Amino acid sequence: MDNRYEILEVIGTGGMAVVYKARCHRLNRLVAIKILKDELSQDAEFRRRFHAESQAVAMLSHPNIVNVYDVSHSDNVDYIVMELIDGITLKQYMQQKGILNWREVLHFSTQIAKALEHAHSRGIIHRDIKPHNIMILKDGSVKVADFGIARVSSAQSTLTREALGSVHYISPEQAKGSRIDYRSDLYSLGVVMYEMLTGRPPYDGETPVSVAIQPVSYTHLRAHET
Repeated sequence: MDNRYEILEVIGTGGMAVVYKARCHRLNRLVAIKILKDELSQDAEFRRRFHAESQAVAMLSHPNIVNVYDVSHSDNVDYIVMELIDGITLKQYMQQKGILNWREVLHFSTQIAKALEHAHSRGIIHRDIKPHNIMILKDGSVKVADFGIARVSSAQSTLTREALGSVHYISPEQAKGSRIDYRSDLYSLGVVMYEMLTGRPPYDGETPVSVAIQPVSYTHLRAHET
């Protein structure tokens, strides 16, 4: 890629892109490169989302957010070069340890909140806060990753065709396809904190739809009660 990056191996696959471990020959360091999936590269909507991620992450610089080194286009391939994280996801950490104690929950949550505060101050909503997108480093520090469906909040349009993000963690307004703001990320953080403390998300069901409608139904019920 541009005779600069040498792809070494696949380290992750998401809904939109594949992440590779690579070597930057110019700076002689290991990096992570996120490349849009081949089957989506001709889809204008997915490419737009991928470029939105590039725009979002390029605006961010914070110790609790995965660093982005380069955003480029080569041979009809759009890619983002990021720091290579030596750690595991919060989801993997919880699977190993089970229910976390409140001190650990507070330690992780504070760092996630600081990352979100930085992003929100620059008009960026993550839209997909979940344990799978939070990296735990060996020293116990946290980095929020994957702004793949982040959106610049100053843009007035929203995706009403689908509720983006994982259904267990998205806010009721996001599940309904309504306009969201920074509070949607805080709702998702609250769900993550609940899961860290209890070992399970607050809502569950047999299908994604059944999970998504539960917080919506509860919110609607509470509105009528008040």
